[in-house]
Amino acid sequence: MEKIFEAKYGVIEASRKNLLNNLKKYPDDILNKKPSPQAWSVVQVIEHLMASEELSLKYLQKKTQDTSKSKNAGLTGKWRLFITKAMFSVPVKFKSPALLNPPADFVSLNDLETKWEQIRHDLFQLLSKLPAKDLQKDIWKHAVAGKMNVFQMVEFFNFHFKRHRKQITRTIAQVSK
Repeated sequence: MEKIFEAKYGVIEASRKNLLNNLKKYPDDILNKKPSPQAWSVVQVIEHLMASEELSLKYLQKKTQDTSKSKNAGLTGKWRLFITKAMFSVPVKFKSPALLNPPADFVSLNDLETKWEQIRHDLFQLLSKLPAKDLQKDIWKHAVAGKMNVFQMVEFFNFHFKRHRKQITRTIAQVSK
């Protein structure tokens, strides 16, 4: 794996660990509490992030079996990432694809941490085995924006996480009053 990719991956992994460590001071009932009937709890936000990454992992597992027909993401991938990033930077709420909507089940933070750690581990293992030439190929697909490379995927994970981190902060403030 290229060092620059490993560094970018390290950033998202450090953010994940930091978030989970900060949430450990709250009981599971607070983390599972919704601020309103139509809003997500902290646990549901985390489950949404995990579902996004898990579906990406499954897609990559399929697409990396044969990358010979994949093209480099190039300017098209950069454009798609730019548009996606722009959409996430506006303070407008977007409806999540139904596949990424979290269940309303009670889940402990410890269980979430274990599952998310496994998803990240499996993703890192898959990506670390990819030849350097495949890192630039359009082998990852965002549900709305389309195909991008794995560098762009990790960048998406980063700003997707940051947007939802703000949501988690707001939710904690609302439910722990």
